[in-house]
Amino acid sequence: MRRIAVLLSLTGLLISLVGGSPVGRVAAQGEKVVAFQTVAAKAARLDVNRANRSELSRLPGMTTESAERMIQHRPYRKLDELISKKVLGKKQFARIREFIVVGSNGM
Repeated sequence: MRRIAVLLSLTGLLISLVGGSPVGRVAAQGEKVVAFQTVAAKAARLDVNRANRSELSRLPGMTTESAERMIQHRPYRKLDELISKKVLGKKQFARIREFIVVGSNGM
């Protein structure tokens, strides 16, 4: 939760720095903005091996039952195991793919 709050604060700061007409400034600093967004997106992802039920259930389309199933089938070495272990269906996995990551303790 703290990471998300920091990310939102940094996003607000970035928007305020861009100010008035963002098109010209973003075009001039295009690569820097994209790099910032990529780093921020990776920092905001949930680790499926560490996240609790509440955090997992906040993901798009996730229920508390799905979150509990994810917890019961831990640890994961790679995200594809969510499908191969039949924890999530392909459509449900596609909805949350961009919001999750497998951390380093995935055995």
